[in-house]
Amino acid sequence: MNKKMLLLSAAFCSLVVSTATLAAEKGKIGLSLDINADGFFSPVIVSVKVKELVPGGAAEKAGVLVGDQILKIADCAIPGCPADDAKDLMKKNKGESVSFLIKQADGTELTKTVIAE
Repeated sequence: MNKKMLLLSAAFCSLVVSTATLAAEKGKIGLSLDINADGFFSPVIVSVKVKELVPGGAAEKAGVLVGDQILKIADCAIPGCPADDAKDLMKKNKGESVSFLIKQADGTELTKTVIAE
């Protein structure tokens, strides 16, 4: 009977540790995008512009500006990045980062790294 309790206890502890690992806190990037895409079943992004920033949010802290054109999300170039890939690349847990290659209104291209909050 003690062996059964020990095994059950070990299994429960393993379950608790696994659940805690899976329950990472979702992060927020702090921006709203204007996205143009082609395709219905497997859309591909044609262009992305920053439409709005959360005041004091992660994107604003990283120096992203309203009107910036996003040319790349991580290593996924726009135009041509599959929409599902872009969505997955931007899903970050708190503390994780995503990089954007952006083109500002004056034509300057910069890489900005946003750390999800």
